[in-house]
Amino acid sequence: MVIDFSKQTGKKLAIVEKRKTRLIDIETITYLECDGYITTIYLINHEKIDVSKLLKQFENELTEYGFIRANHKSIVNPRFITGILATNCGKIIQINNSEIKVSRRKAFLFKIYTRN
Repeated sequence: MVIDFSKQTGKKLAIVEKRKTRLIDIETITYLECDGYITTIYLINHEKIDVSKLLKQFENELTEYGFIRANHKSIVNPRFITGILATNCGKIIQINNSEIKVSRRKAFLFKIYTRN
């Protein structure tokens, strides 16, 4: 199955940082991870951006561009998945040299990325 990520091309995500708004290309976001009320956005160039915004709000904005909620604290851009490992504890996604655990409830969303 071929997955089309063309919706991400040319689209921007507005990020409010202190007193300025920064526009980030959606196609450069690899994944987002939250810790309480702070969400960290990880970009393809290994840059991290901390934003005071709930992960749920990002999920609502990014779902239409193909982003998938992997667990209660992570949203991933499937475009950058380099591997999926099956472990005793479940599945782990590899993105940009990072590993993100997939919750049991969300594992079915990643079946199309495995060749098993």
